[in-house]
Amino acid sequence: MSVLSDRVRRVLGIDLPELSGSLFAGEIPLRNGLVNRLIAQRLAVTQSPVAGVRIEAHDGDRLTIVLSMRGSIMPDVRIAARIEQQPQFPGPAVIGLRWTVPGMGPLSLFAGPALAYFKKLPPGISVDGDRIEIALPELLRSRNLGELMDYITRVNITTREGALLVEFALRVP
Repeated sequence: MSVLSDRVRRVLGIDLPELSGSLFAGEIPLRNGLVNRLIAQRLAVTQSPVAGVRIEAHDGDRLTIVLSMRGSIMPDVRIAARIEQQPQFPGPAVIGLRWTVPGMGPLSLFAGPALAYFKKLPPGISVDGDRIEIALPELLRSRNLGELMDYITRVNITTREGALLVEFALRVP
């Protein structure tokens, strides 16, 4: 029995194959407070130089990411990010963001290698220069939800002031 099938059975009381041919689609607004609480819960159980991460969603696929470092006398670092790449199905299921550190100009390019110092980034998240990539398959697998990739036909992440909007479509074969 698969983990996903078991969860569907517990929640809905039916077997996943009984939903064969179904298409589920929707939009989930993930408000800043929820996202930040989930991040804080993950950080609480990891050993990382990062003490805190706060996400602020803005209109136009823009985010502010505020990093606090553990045991540091440095002030919080504010990173401006913009969603530039949506996951493709079939294809690379990767969300791509481009980031800068406002007020630092060209010096922000040195932050990329500094971010690589955090070798313990969560599974599925990588930093390369001024890009952050979030690989959905790896991220879902790390949360014991990798099986969902067999059902996802569309994911689109956008923002509005105060929330990330996750549009999705799932098809049960």
